[in-house]
Amino acid sequence: MEPLTIIQLSDTHLRPEGQLLHGSIDSWQRTEQALEAAACLDPDAIVVTGDIADRGSDIHERAAGIFNQAQRELDCPVITVPGNHDPLGAIGESFNTRRLSTGPHPADTVHEVLGLRIIGLDSGGFQLARGRLEQRQLDWLASLLAVPAPRGSLLLLHHPPVEAANEARAGRGLENPMELAAIAAGSDIRAILCGHYHQASTSQLLSTPVFMAPAVSYNMNPFAPTQIVDEPAAGFNVIKVGAKSVDAFAATSGQYAALHASTPLPAPVKSSQTGN
Repeated sequence: MEPLTIIQLSDTHLRPEGQLLHGSIDSWQRTEQALEAAACLDPDAIVVTGDIADRGSDIHERAAGIFNQAQRELDCPVITVPGNHDPLGAIGESFNTRRLSTGPHPADTVHEVLGLRIIGLDSGGFQLARGRLEQRQLDWLASLLAVPAPRGSLLLLHHPPVEAANEARAGRGLENPMELAAIAAGSDIRAILCGHYHQASTSQLLSTPVFMAPAVSYNMNPFAPTQIVDEPAAGFNVIKVGAKSVDAFAATSGQYAALHASTPLPAPVKSSQTGN
């Protein structure tokens, strides 16, 4: 059985037309670059783990149009959950148009991709650093997981249920991670995919892997934790869901663009050492 390819975009931080993010970043362009790069990887699904807008900007209908266009052109679902920059209800009926069912919140959704169940949860927290899952959401999740899916489940939410490696972002994750851990333990959840920290990172919630995607818009400098890295390309995660493993690696739209540049890449440097 071939592994499924899931592309994880996060933290697009889209601004109103004509406005640059932090005065220099065209987040719409970066989102389009990420989707273009994702297309060449033949994804089985694209997931977007929150902060579609920047600071509550009224951009969600336009964003839904772009995601739905990608869904049609790539013939794979684009699955979206909100972040703390997205107002309550902003990820509504225009998003997640291939969902099988909806939970307590409009962005609590279930999708099925070739036997893999992908569950999205709205961790809320609009204009707050921390998010929280309500008891009715946890009950809904538990009821879904009572019946395993053929290829298991992926869980999407914006706020990681683990602490940030970046000290400047400590205390900004999910407020009640152990309530989620109690449900995930022993279930068919293969991994939890999150955003919010603006850095590619991996962790565990007890025994469940947690993959945090780099941001499409901008990331944080690990050597200067409060400094924004104004990168020339969009970052995203590539998740490979196999029968016995789930693997993830970070990629950028710049790596894809370099393959199509007119200037050839330099030849590999040969070692001057010889084997004994």
